[in-house]
Amino acid sequence: MGEASGMPVQVYARYAGIFVSALALTILFAQLFVVSGEVGFVEGLVVYLISWWIVIFAVLPLRITGQHETGEIVDGTEPGAPVDPRLKQKAFITTVVTSVLWLVFFAVMELGLVDLNALWGPQFD
Repeated sequence: MGEASGMPVQVYARYAGIFVSALALTILFAQLFVVSGEVGFVEGLVVYLISWWIVIFAVLPLRITGQHETGEIVDGTEPGAPVDPRLKQKAFITTVVTSVLWLVFFAVMELGLVDLNALWGPQFD
């Protein structure tokens, strides 16, 4: 596997990321048709979207080379502006990381490992 089989490791990593993302989205959309215990469609979607935005803001500054570092500053731009921001790659990484986090959230909630009602204190009737 890897370089010896003719396909680079990055291709396998990309396929694994696509698989994990597809699995998370399949489970999310299955919540529309299957009545489950804890995670409904809207709750799952909200958690996924909020998590995606949090992760994208964590991933955006990674591997950035500013114009001042390369010495090629375009007139009228900020010297710290990125030369190549790689937004597609970062969006893909964000989607994969968020999918893994969402699958963990889904498993924890559906298996009842954390009781959110117990976290909010006593219940009054």
